Amino acid sequence: MEWVAQMIMGVLGGLGIFLYGMYLASEGLRKSASNHLKEFLSKVTKNQLLGSLVGIVLAAVLQSSSAATVMVVGFVNAGLLTLRQAMGVMLGTAIGTTITVQLIAFKITDYALLFIAVGVLIFLVSSAQKKAVGTILLGFGFVFFGMRIITDAMKPIENNPELSGAFLYLTDNLFVTVIIALIFTAIIQNSAATIAIAMTLAVSGSLTLEAAIAIVYGANIGTVVTALISSVKASKDAQRTAVAHALFKMIGVLFFLPITSIFVSGLQMLGGDIERQIANAHTIFNIVNLIILLPFCNKFADWMVTLLPSKEKLPKHVKYLDPDSLEVPVVALIQTKKELGSMASLIDQEMLSKFESMLDEKNPGHRQSVIEYESTIDTIYREIYHYLQDITEQELSEEESMESLKYLYINNELEGISDAVQRMALITIKLEDTHTSLSNSEVEGITQLYNEVVVSFHEALEAFEENDGTKAINVIKRNPIILKTERNLRFLHFNNGDHQSSRLSSIYVDLMSQLLKINHHSFNISQALIGRV
Repeated sequence: MEWVAQMIMGVLGGLGIFLYGMYLASEGLRKSASNHLKEFLSKVTKNQLLGSLVGIVLAAVLQSSSAATVMVVGFVNAGLLTLRQAMGVMLGTAIGTTITVQLIAFKITDYALLFIAVGVLIFLVSSAQKKAVGTILLGFGFVFFGMRIITDAMKPIENNPELSGAFLYLTDNLFVTVIIALIFTAIIQNSAATIAIAMTLAVSGSLTLEAAIAIVYGANIGTVVTALISSVKASKDAQRTAVAHALFKMIGVLFFLPITSIFVSGLQMLGGDIERQIANAHTIFNIVNLIILLPFCNKFADWMVTLLPSKEKLPKHVKYLDPDSLEVPVVALIQTKKELGSMASLIDQEMLSKFESMLDEKNPGHRQSVIEYESTIDTIYREIYHYLQDITEQELSEEESMESLKYLYINNELEGISDAVQRMALITIKLEDTHTSLSNSEVEGITQLYNEVVVSFHEALEAFEENDGTKAINVIKRNPIILKTERNLRFLHFNNGDHQSSRLSSIYVDLMSQLLKINHHSFNISQALIGRV
């Protein structure tokens, strides 16, 4: 039985090398494409055909339909894709990942060591920007080498009729074979590896073409597990996207399973050895699935809303950060930007907009709500901070490193603005305690400064949302004007001497100081946006 142990070790070791190769190839492809990925994704429209093409390219870049679907769920959760747009993208991701299986069918495994040698050479002698090319070649070299090890490890099966018979018996029932392949793929999360093993067994005669195609069906369903898991704590639309993806695969299998014998005949008519026929089965399955389901994508999105209706619940303040996107930093950074934008809107709507109401000593409710809401902003700040720290632990390009640093600065500045607004609420409590109010001229002066500060704050937010350097520079140019306005108002306040008491004078001056702090934070955000961090 020693040969059995050797075979098991060979298969497991080869599978490990195969999966590691897929990881390396995926990382290399992602890094080489990361500079264009964000721009590419931003051009997705409501056209489902274009969306499916985006899905094909996305999965081809990542070489993992699981990773691609997790990303799509993340995009929906971040509001970058609508539920309807995601339907077409999901269908496209399945086609993009058939490339690896097709390459294996070309018997490139014979050149695995050449791929590894060239990949290592490029990685060692190239600049940082071109190292990704070496990583891609090295990754595919490991994929082919792992496949070769698996093939060699399974050779004893060819000479063992009992073992071959056992495999044939286990896979005699196509439905059971689908379930076995589904479970195996769900565990290793790589349909290409499952199908590659099916190819090896088929070549050895231990698997019929029908059984191999059943494994293709199961492998396609098995890849949906990761996306389903990643959507559990995501938005309702993200959950609908993941469930729709699973249903797409199941519908495809239910369509093909009864006609498998006809499918087998068609594949044999196309020609090629059994490996090529299995690879073609994988590709044709996903192309036909796309053709059948693409016209119904919008309707399918509506069905998902009916199937998974929204439940009334308290708003979740941290909306966009998705831990499953951390492995793809370009997506995680997009989500961080969305969360920062949401945080800024909350500060504006729930805190800063209530400033004038806080000046009314008879209206304590607004002050208290501002004071309490600052703890919500603190929670969002901490979540963003830790999420960005997790992003920086990934392998980042120079551009991604700078962007993550910029977001750390902006996160800190926004939290500083919420602190300043909270302090203003605490300062104006003194009006309530003493049952006094600022004079009309003091209210007019402080409101004038507030309006100037808010204009800069809003323009800084627009510059951030639109990545507009011109607007950021406008905020920087406005800073001396605001400082001059504050000095003039302070001079008039003390020179006119119309303040009622030292306590009210202190409140007036303290409020202006906090407004200047808010302006300073807006100034710093704008500085960060133009790269001065």
